Amino acid sequence: MARPIKETPIVYGQNAIRILKEIENPEPLPKERIEEIKKSHEMFLKTYRSSYAEAGINFAK
Repeated sequence: MARPIKETPIVYGQNAIRILKEIENPEPLPKERIEEIKKSHEMFLKTYRSSYAEAGINFAK
């Protein structure tokens, strides 16, 4: 059985201002990390498609 979800805390003052600024101006990811994510995604797609092919299921492109 799942545990009950706790209520989200309400943030006030300087912490609230800091969090809002971070949301409005997110820090961009480094190019190396973006390339790593793209390679990981490509490997996932290859594995996903080949596992369907091995099972005899046609994968729609």
